[in-house]
Amino acid sequence: MLGPGRGGTSLLAALMDSHPDMRVLFEQDAEEMLMRRVVGRSQEERMRVGAPAFYHACASHLAACDTRWWGNKITTEQLSGLQVPAQRFSIDADALFTYFFDTVFADYALIFIQRDGRTCVRSKMARTDQDLEAACRRWEFGVAVQRFLSGHPRAHCLHYEDLVAAPRRTLGHLCDFLELPFDAVMLEGTDHTGLNADYRHGAFAHDRLTMEGVPEGAERRLAKALVLAGYPLPMAEGLPPASGAPKEKGRHT
Repeated sequence: MLGPGRGGTSLLAALMDSHPDMRVLFEQDAEEMLMRRVVGRSQEERMRVGAPAFYHACASHLAACDTRWWGNKITTEQLSGLQVPAQRFSIDADALFTYFFDTVFADYALIFIQRDGRTCVRSKMARTDQDLEAACRRWEFGVAVQRFLSGHPRAHCLHYEDLVAAPRRTLGHLCDFLELPFDAVMLEGTDHTGLNADYRHGAFAHDRLTMEGVPEGAERRLAKALVLAGYPLPMAEGLPPASGAPKEKGRHT
């Protein structure tokens, strides 16, 4: 499973891992295999080194798993590590997405979580040294991944806001996609030990859905991408959300 950094991936991984029939790791081997060890002068060289290495690392964990589903959550920033450094976060990345999701990870189900770019950028800027432009570019790359996976036969896409506001229903749809019965113990994942201590609230943090403190200029900068990601603005009223939740079973995510 994956999504933009600061976009709810850790929360979703914690909730999924709380299901007795699922085991989900938190970015195991992702930094190492998708970023630190990747070398090559071209994107093709880099992705043909990094993606299979990460797949084999995941396969070793999967082999030791005894639950019905196994997964490993990553961020779209880590996926962008397969791009040439000077062109990281380029949204013209269909060749990378096709190779990573449809060639290397062709036997995996794909779970994608998206968060409103305004609050995601707010969180990125508050928690890291990214400026507005850098945070926006990273989130826009996540939107490019989302658009590739929306409608994909092995993918299920959801929004962070739905997960926080209606967790039982949103997780129920996810379980339907995975062909597993929903288990209410998933809702206890908000206190999962895999989460950073300051993320463990024992409840869903509704205050993070507010637009208070959104950096000045963020909405204007992200306007087009927000609509594409399923967050229509008043200026774009009437445009349909760009989201998808096709249903097809796999064994690992």
